[in-house]
Amino acid sequence: MRRSASYFIWLATFILLLSVFLLYQALHRPNVFRNGSSGIKELDSWCPIPAPEDIRHRGHGLRPSLDFQKPESIELQVKRLSAAVLVPTESWDDNDDVDVDPRWKNFDEFHRVLKKLFPKVHEVAELQKVHRYGLVFTVKGSSTSAQPIMFMAHQDVVPAGPPEKWTHPPFEPYYDGQYLFGRGSSDCKNNLIGILSTVESLLEQGWRPHRTLILAFGFDEETGGIRGAGSITKVLEDTWGRNGFALIIDEGGMGLTTVEDIVYARPGVAEKGYLDAQLVIEVSGGHSSRPPAHSGIGIMAELITVLEKNPYAPNLTPENPLKEYLKCQAKFTPEKVEPWLFHALLHDADGEFIGKRLAEERGPLARWSMQTSQAVDIIRGGDKVNALPETITATVNYRIAPHESLLIVKRRIAKLLAPVAHKHSISFRNFPELDFDGSSTSNTSVGSLFLSSANDLSPSPITPTSSSERVWFLFSSTIRQVFENTTTLPDKKVVPVGDIMQGNTDTIHYWNLTRNIYRFSPAREGTRDGIHTIDEHVEMMAHAEGMRFYYGKL
Repeated sequence: MRRSASYFIWLATFILLLSVFLLYQALHRPNVFRNGSSGIKELDSWCPIPAPEDIRHRGHGLRPSLDFQKPESIELQVKRLSAAVLVPTESWDDNDDVDVDPRWKNFDEFHRVLKKLFPKVHEVAELQKVHRYGLVFTVKGSSTSAQPIMFMAHQDVVPAGPPEKWTHPPFEPYYDGQYLFGRGSSDCKNNLIGILSTVESLLEQGWRPHRTLILAFGFDEETGGIRGAGSITKVLEDTWGRNGFALIIDEGGMGLTTVEDIVYARPGVAEKGYLDAQLVIEVSGGHSSRPPAHSGIGIMAELITVLEKNPYAPNLTPENPLKEYLKCQAKFTPEKVEPWLFHALLHDADGEFIGKRLAEERGPLARWSMQTSQAVDIIRGGDKVNALPETITATVNYRIAPHESLLIVKRRIAKLLAPVAHKHSISFRNFPELDFDGSSTSNTSVGSLFLSSANDLSPSPITPTSSSERVWFLFSSTIRQVFENTTTLPDKKVVPVGDIMQGNTDTIHYWNLTRNIYRFSPAREGTRDGIHTIDEHVEMMAHAEGMRFYYGKL
């Protein structure tokens, strides 16, 4: 059968276009191999981790940490953690001071339980009680010149809510052979009991640390930590000085995430900032039968609408720890990384471009690691159906990304809201620290808009994680040492990499003590659940693995 000339022209054109397409794909997609290498030289410098030969365990005659995963050890930890969960150390937003509010009394019982569970710690360590319920244990080291290290946790838990909503009552710990259920079992009596159990074991073996060890346990972390960690930090800074600690380890981080043969260990090395913006409108009242064109509630609704129409933009800036995590993904699990992202990182593309597209494709978890969040959480106004409201208030919560600041956020709020105030002929009163910038009054104004803020917190300093940082090297090598030698992660390679936390921990009070702050609850993904909700639980094997991490670090 003869083919026409047009057929061969069409075929040649198709082959040419196919060749161009395949060439384009070859040039624009990483050359992925199963061993995690992309074949691109630039990646050699990305995401350095300690070589296995650099992290060999030196036990100094102590029992191996794997003993913590034996059945008899896990049985002991179930008893210890159950005893801790049994005491309802709830902290409430409306708590009064410790000498006034009787709800703090449960912490007296909790301290008695800890003393009974950990006699060696209480015998050897110096215990200082700060603001009555804050606990500071000091185990003196053999070196008088080495900076101390500090392990943290908090004693308090969020309120449990109605017990009938729980499968098992929140303060009646239940162990099903794998998970221990109860309020605080994951957040974070798990950490507190794990730390104390580890130190108890070491002291029983005659161990003495080289560096002085501080254990600091606040009691109101769930309500901001002002009374607990906020008081403890003053004592520690008076004793050890500003930047007097080698490192601090607290709860938090993103745990350990498994992606095929790679496990990403993601301690939090930064936290977003925090701001509660308070909007108050004051206008004249009156009878609802003679309303103005816009009531105070109507004006407040417009203010809120303007804010929500102008969200912040995601931006993957160089200082954001998420960028290093993405580079680790590109190096070790490139087949899971979007081709466009691989090349954007490789060519150091614009952070706003990466941020926007990454947020669209990966969703909220990625978005809120790069973007300042804005949430209208509280609004109040009006007392009676036939009376015009005179005072209307709204509170808008902001979690501030590393590339922005309290001042940037406040100026942006003021810039967006001032025109609305002027439109409705109400005076505009800016944030007090910005009063020189945009406040206005008028003899013809019918009311006022006041801006203020509460709980101001700048984005945290970022803990250094470069390969030249000795503290990070030792911290990350301990993670590898433990989790590459556990039965739950067979034949896995562990990649420690810092990440950013969207919430805050008690470490906000300890920024003056060291630049090396790691927020890391050492647990595999899926082993801690129900945090701040019903049926909170922790896998006890994961609890034992966490103890191995603390043991290795000490």
